[in-house]
Amino acid sequence: MSKKKDTYDMWVESKVVKSKLDYIKAAAATFYTQKQMCEDLGLTEQTFVNLKKKHPEIQKAVNDGEALLLNDLFSSLKRKATGFKESVTTRSMEKNPIGGTKTKIHEEEKYFPPDFEAIKYILIMKFGKQFDPKKFMLEMMEKKNEPEVWEDATTVGADEDSDKDN
Repeated sequence: MSKKKDTYDMWVESKVVKSKLDYIKAAAATFYTQKQMCEDLGLTEQTFVNLKKKHPEIQKAVNDGEALLLNDLFSSLKRKATGFKESVTTRSMEKNPIGGTKTKIHEEEKYFPPDFEAIKYILIMKFGKQFDPKKFMLEMMEKKNEPEVWEDATTVGADEDSDKDN
């Protein structure tokens, strides 16, 4: 009795496996949800989960796509944190006295200054709590959770009780 072929095996047999894996990677590199990917692939989510477990190539495509997305997001965050210049093009149409139209293209370079919140986020995530504005509060909470240490502590009334017994 032959083994029943799953969807991945059928992709391999019909020679579309590379395009399917490329699609999965590209979709994972965007904000596509697993549900949207499954709809595009014509699969149920449970089938997709099972395929990822059985065929590591599928899970690798998802992981590679998510790594690309993460890299893009961090690049954008870094760009926003450091500030950037961007060329902005605007087009306008003007009517001339003869009845025709003239397209006017105006291009200017716009400067976007560094974003303080993006800088703060990167510093905290990359270098830890030393850059967190709530550093003092975090340190106080950590100290609060430490057990108290008493030096040269004697029990109150311990000396008094021993004097009374004599």
